[in-house]
Amino acid sequence: MYHIMIGKSIREKLEEELKKAQAQNNAQIYMRVAVLLCYANEMPNEEIVKIFGICERTIYNWLIEFITKGFRWFITFFKGRGRKPKLSKEKRAKLKEIIIAGPEQYGLKTGIWISSVIQWVIQKEFHIFYAVKYIPELLKQIRLSWQKVKFVSDHLDDDNEEKRKVWQEQTWPSILKQAKELGAVIVFGDEVSFAQWGSLSYTWGLKGKQPTTKTTGKRKAFKVFGVIEFFSGKFLHQGHEGRFNGQSYQGFLEYVLTQFECPVILIQDGAPYHTSKAMNEYFEQKKQEGRLFCHQLPSYSPDYNPIERLWKQTKADKTHCRYFPQLSDLKAAVMEAFEDYMRNSWKVLAKMKSLRDRSFKILEACSVSC
Repeated sequence: MYHIMIGKSIREKLEEELKKAQAQNNAQIYMRVAVLLCYANEMPNEEIVKIFGICERTIYNWLIEFITKGFRWFITFFKGRGRKPKLSKEKRAKLKEIIIAGPEQYGLKTGIWISSVIQWVIQKEFHIFYAVKYIPELLKQIRLSWQKVKFVSDHLDDDNEEKRKVWQEQTWPSILKQAKELGAVIVFGDEVSFAQWGSLSYTWGLKGKQPTTKTTGKRKAFKVFGVIEFFSGKFLHQGHEGRFNGQSYQGFLEYVLTQFECPVILIQDGAPYHTSKAMNEYFEQKKQEGRLFCHQLPSYSPDYNPIERLWKQTKADKTHCRYFPQLSDLKAAVMEAFEDYMRNSWKVLAKMKSLRDRSFKILEACSVSC
């Protein structure tokens, strides 16, 4: 088909209309102006069709409307259109599927859904226009919410998910049964580093001026081994200088064993020195002595280790957005939190509430069946 040339002055005015439509959150006018601009800038029709999801005939229909009515077409286009149509139940379900799948899956080069983009998707998919300010309310109605995204390892696969399921449904119940039979305590262990240069978080501040906090920039850290006991909420910890390794880990576990007269069941993650040859020999020896029984969490499952939540809480309370001139200042702040956990075991138990609720039901069922 023939190509109609559009002069520079018209293109400039179209750019002004595009900005106006964007400011007014008017998706329908924005789309028509954008298509005309692309055409005016001699973008190939097949590219316009691909970007905007319209047919080539529509491009020429809009071009004829614009040539015939001029810029007043954008003013009169929406007059007398009657009551705004609503998304049907089926269309809402489809919109929900699109949003859950993510913008990249939809073909967009962004990882974030924002209201104006969803407004455009609704217009493109269902030919229905909603004001951008209404979009959040619409999303709430279909049980979607504005949330912070979390990372999920790209190593997770169906096999690992199956292992996590086995841990929940088989391994953990068997550990509870083992603890009951042995009269043992269950401890969740881990290690953590608190950086002297600080950690950042969200906070309230003056609008238009980003809050700041000082940092020494020193790459030092306060390193700690720790365990929390599942039944009592007892918290044990030990500071460590240098790198974490099997030798220092064994030293900490020996300290833990001195704090309990009964057998200890340890739940740990897969850190390399946790599973080294020397550590496996150590665990086997302690198992033979009836003192220490070790169980491994599934890979990539920090959410199954409640002490991780204790570390996170400590950082939120004591290190986020704070300045530590000396490493000793950092240690003092962290130790203040640790001493509070040791005085108030309920704060530790709160980090295991859902796990404890589920576990006590398992123990109760076990008692009934026995």
